[in-house]
Amino acid sequence: MLVLAVVGLLAASLTIFTLYNENRNLNGLLVDLELEGPDPSRYRELREVFTKRLTQEVSALSNLRVKLDYVHFSFVTKEILNCSRVDFLLLSPQGTPWYKYQNGAAQKLAFFKVLLKDMISSCRTPILGVCGGHQFLALAFGGTIGFIDPALEGQFPEGYPREAMAERGVCVLETLGQDPIFEGLVKHPGRFWAMQSHYEEIKLVPQPFINLARSTLSEAQLIRIPGRPVYGVAFHPERGWATSHDVESDPNGGKQILANFMTMVVEEKRSRPCY
Repeated sequence: MLVLAVVGLLAASLTIFTLYNENRNLNGLLVDLELEGPDPSRYRELREVFTKRLTQEVSALSNLRVKLDYVHFSFVTKEILNCSRVDFLLLSPQGTPWYKYQNGAAQKLAFFKVLLKDMISSCRTPILGVCGGHQFLALAFGGTIGFIDPALEGQFPEGYPREAMAERGVCVLETLGQDPIFEGLVKHPGRFWAMQSHYEEIKLVPQPFINLARSTLSEAQLIRIPGRPVYGVAFHPERGWATSHDVESDPNGGKQILANFMTMVVEEKRSRPCY
């Protein structure tokens, strides 16, 4: 009996140890939304933030080991988005106007929209869209995107004109509601700053998303599906961490927002039935 008890205790301890380590290991997937073909070297800064800097600079995340796989949107399949294998999904920025996605690229982008909506409806995998990824979330649910600069309305430039009105550099954002994504950063109503670089914006925030922040130039800055860890940010939270700005005692939104998102990733993984 004593032997059986010892064996049972060791088995239980091994199970707890295994589950603990499984929860420490996070498997993310970065979907590249750029029109040009696959290039895993793109978004080095974004990848480094998620795989290294967050765990190095945010003490609450220091015990995590984060792996971030890469796939171009044109190669996404239902199997790749398997909820049991992907702990979180990142939708990348892009540097090409959305209207340039035509013919085969448009068909593949439309197919990814279907897969993304199916993933969101069937599981609670945390999703974060950054800049263009933020816009793509809106597009997938029927939102509309357009140039910030009204002079470009009805125009179809080859790329983003340098002289066009855009949000660049440091931008002060105003909260429109309280949300866990702001934990430790700002209480509503409040302000924080983030780094911007976009010429297009969400003109219509589609259901079921809500808008949680705005700037003086662009209204939809941080969108979320209520009750689900699905967010889009118009800004670049991976940039400007070492920069200092006097915005209400210098609340740099990027690092804290990403830390809060990763905390949600951990919580969602721990709450899965298999754990």
